[in-house]
Amino acid sequence: MLAVLLLSLAGQSDTALPSSSEPVPLWTATETCVAAGTVVAAGSLLLVDRPVDRWATEHHTFASRNGAAGAKLFGDGYTVPIAGALWWAGADGRAPRLARASRDGLESWILTEAIVQVGKYGVHRHRPSESSSPYVVDGPSISSEHVSFPSGHSASAWGLLPAYALEYSDHPWLAGAIYLVAASTSLSRVHDGMHWSSDVAFSAGLGWIVNRVVRSWNLRREGGPALQPVVGEHQGLQMVWEL
Repeated sequence: MLAVLLLSLAGQSDTALPSSSEPVPLWTATETCVAAGTVVAAGSLLLVDRPVDRWATEHHTFASRNGAAGAKLFGDGYTVPIAGALWWAGADGRAPRLARASRDGLESWILTEAIVQVGKYGVHRHRPSESSSPYVVDGPSISSEHVSFPSGHSASAWGLLPAYALEYSDHPWLAGAIYLVAASTSLSRVHDGMHWSSDVAFSAGLGWIVNRVVRSWNLRREGGPALQPVVGEHQGLQMVWEL
């Protein structure tokens, strides 16, 4: 549904780029505030992780289970090939905003997931289904067990979807819907007992910040070399230099 909405806006003029000739800052007070807020939120939720998990477990309904199953899909990685298809759909000047958002989102997703994997294997926090205490961590190892922090599904959703919300921030209804979808993925992981609430809060903040930084970085280098998908007689990626 979100892909259809994005495609419906694809023909609009390319008006989202800043008009100032000044370099786009990579890190601003906004990123600082969100980073601090993410740490505070995750730390605060850590204190109530067990009660939140217990409440979520005790209030499952038929509707909540189905809703959580649907929301989880946005963190399963299925959105990645869709973003790739949207990137191609907007390439070659067909829909610059759509292509830019898709490129930014895919780059942000890769970076966010890389950071998350470092966290998972560096912390090895036990999941709610593995421990009655949210404070059980094993520390760094190569084991694939006990990898609750940060939440991979939450990071996957927040590592990709905000790119479209940021690009189409001039359509608040669309940006709001995108953020709501990402938030539902985070909530689904708590609902299913797969993550503590602090896990998903940290992942959400991380993904949003990475999207902001990647978008700013790409805006700074507009006019330089860039990769774009090619589909036709030959398939793959091509390097282009935008003047």
